[in-house]
Amino acid sequence: MFKYFAAYRKEWLILIRDPAGLVLLFLMPMVMVVILSMVQEFGWSTISREPQVPVLFVNTDQDSVGNKFQQGLTEAKIFTLISQLDSVPVTREVARQKVLEGEYQIAVVIPERTSERIRAKIRLLVNKTMTSLMMPDQNFLAGVTNTDSVEVIIYFDPAVRNSFRNAFLSSTREFNSKIESRMIFETFQDELRKLFPGFNMPVIDYEPSVYFKEIFPSGVEEEILPSTTQHNVPSWAIFAMFFIVVPLTSSIIKEREEGSLIRLMTIPVTYMTIFMAKVGVYLFVCFIQFLLMVLAGIYVLPLFNMPPLEVGANYLAIAIMTIVSSLAALGYGILLGTLSKTHQQAAAFGSVSIVVLAAMGGLWVPVYLMGSFMRHLATFSPLNWAHAGFLDIFLRGSSLMDVFPEIIKLLSFFAVTITIAAIYRTLKPPIST
Repeated sequence: MFKYFAAYRKEWLILIRDPAGLVLLFLMPMVMVVILSMVQEFGWSTISREPQVPVLFVNTDQDSVGNKFQQGLTEAKIFTLISQLDSVPVTREVARQKVLEGEYQIAVVIPERTSERIRAKIRLLVNKTMTSLMMPDQNFLAGVTNTDSVEVIIYFDPAVRNSFRNAFLSSTREFNSKIESRMIFETFQDELRKLFPGFNMPVIDYEPSVYFKEIFPSGVEEEILPSTTQHNVPSWAIFAMFFIVVPLTSSIIKEREEGSLIRLMTIPVTYMTIFMAKVGVYLFVCFIQFLLMVLAGIYVLPLFNMPPLEVGANYLAIAIMTIVSSLAALGYGILLGTLSKTHQQAAAFGSVSIVVLAAMGGLWVPVYLMGSFMRHLATFSPLNWAHAGFLDIFLRGSSLMDVFPEIIKLLSFFAVTITIAAIYRTLKPPIST
C-alpha cells in the first residue's frame, strides 16, 4: 500500500506542477460543451420553435383553396411565407430558379383555377349523391364522371433532408384534406338550401374523433423531454473524458523515455501498481471534468436561451456511471500509452480513434438515425455504452440496476485494457538506451 501511495503522490505532483495545463484540462471541455451545444441548438432545434424556414409561396389561385393553404402554412409556426421579392410578386419561374440556385429550400405554387376545379368535382359528387337520394330510379348523373385533378407544385432544394421533405408534404396533405372536407360540407348545405329554403344552418367544421396522446413507457406523468442539451452535455462530457488519453499517454511515454520508469521499478513495484496510481489521479480529473460540464449545462447554457440540463434525482447512479466511464477511458489511455513507442504515435492514433469511437457510438448523431449496420457497429463502442447509460438516467429516470449492463461493460473494458497493458509491459520491460 505504501508503494501505491508513493506512486500516487508522484503522479499528483507531476500533474499540479503544470497549472496552466491543469486549467486547460478543466476549462476547454466546458468551452467545448457550451459552443457545440449552441451550434446544434441554433442549427437544428430552433426550427421547431420559431418560423425560420423561408418558403416561396406563389398563389395564382387567389381563391379559397390558395388562401387556406397560405393560412395553414402560416399557422404551423414553422415556415415564413414569402410572396414578394423586392416588392415584386413571386412567379412560378422565379420560385423555381431561386430554389435551383439554392437561395431558398422550398417553393409552393398553387395553380390557377384550383378552387374552381375542386368545386366542380365536389359539386358533381354532391349532385350525384342527392340525385340518388331523391330520384333513385332516375339518376341521370350516374354515368357522369369528373377525373379532373389539381397539381400543387412544390420545389425542393436537393440539399433538404428526406425527413424534412416528408414532414412538409405530410403537412400540406393535411391542409388539403381539411380544405376539401369543408368544401364538401359547404356544397351539401348549398344543395339542401335549394330543397329547403328555410334551411340556414351555418357550416360546422368536422371535429376529429381520433386523438393521439403521448405517454412515456415508464408511466411517469411528467418526464424530462429530450433536447439538444440533454444529448450534447453527456455526449461531449464522455468525449472529453476519453480524450484524457492524450495527456495520459504523454505521461507514460515521457516516463519511459526519460528513464524514470526504470528507476521506479528499482523500488521494486509492479506495473499494475504504477498504472493504478495513474488511474487514481486521472480518475479525479475526469470526475471534476464531468462535474464542471454538468454545471455548465445547468447554469451556463440557459444564459444563451437554451434549455437547461435535467439530471433527474438518481445521483448515485450518475456518480457510479461517471466513475466507470472514466475508468474505461483511463484503461484505454494506459493501453495506448503502453503500446505506443513515440508521442506522435500516441497522440495521432489516440485522438483519431476517440473521434471514430465517438462518431460510431452515437455521440454526434443519435444511433436511431443511423443505418442498421451502423447501429450494430455502435454496440461495440465503449463511448456508446457510457452515453446510453447517462441518457437512461437523465431522460428515462433509470435506477442503478437499470444501467447495470452498461456498468459491467465499461468495467470489463477497463479490466481488459489495463491487464493487457500490464502483461505487455511485463513481457517487454523498458530498456534505457
